[in-house]
Amino acid sequence: MNNGKSPLLFRAAKYTAVGFEFPTTVGAGLVLGYYADQYLATSPWMVLVMGLLGLAIAFYRLVLLLRHFSAERK
Repeated sequence: MNNGKSPLLFRAAKYTAVGFEFPTTVGAGLVLGYYADQYLATSPWMVLVMGLLGLAIAFYRLVLLLRHFSAERK
């Protein structure tokens, strides 16, 4: 009955996790940048740098996860 595929809810949960991981990574970069700006008095540069770094890491993780999911389907 299962024919080698994972159940619908399990697949949906994996893609939902990706949807939560992307903005969380970017948000973490922004929060870290904000606190670094407060500590170093470099406003707004650390927010910009850490936000862009968080965005780059989020895209990298997105590509890795989607490649993994694509390989799972084959």
